[in-house]
Amino acid sequence: MKRNIVIILLSIPIIMGCTDSKKEVITKLVTKWQGKEIVLPDSSVFTIQGKDTVNVDWDSKYKYKILVYVDSAGCTSCRLQLHKWKEFIAEVDTITHHSVQFLFYLTPKNVKEARYITRRDDFTYPMCIDPENRIDAYNHFPIEDMFHTFLLDADNKVLVIGNPIHNIAVRELYLKTICQ
Repeated sequence: MKRNIVIILLSIPIIMGCTDSKKEVITKLVTKWQGKEIVLPDSSVFTIQGKDTVNVDWDSKYKYKILVYVDSAGCTSCRLQLHKWKEFIAEVDTITHHSVQFLFYLTPKNVKEARYITRRDDFTYPMCIDPENRIDAYNHFPIEDMFHTFLLDADNKVLVIGNPIHNIAVRELYLKTICQ
């Protein structure tokens, strides 16, 4: 696990141009979240494009889960990048034979807009629209957007933190971890 932290820390200065103090903050944040259990609200309702409710299997039949949390700050569509997630999901499913579960939690300002975005982008993967932001109330996620995506083990413990859609080094770390 410590090797994963080092890889992330080495890649962040290249991508973000971090100062030493920023690296220290990131190191502390990654260390704090490494191995932490994410609590998933029992009341989570997953839908496809905001219409059809689907059952999401909470048991640990999946070796890994990828949790994507998008809060209400900023442009929801820009932050979600659903077209890129569709590509990444297809890549992961091909490599792992559909053994990784993806959990999308969205806390939009406007629920209608969130539903529209999923239809517009033809995103047919289940998503929990959580206007009460219960998932963050349980977990107190970091403020920084780049730390709102997690690779979890079967017990919902954080293995990798970071967004594989926005950061190539994190993406490679996700794939490397999943393929072990």
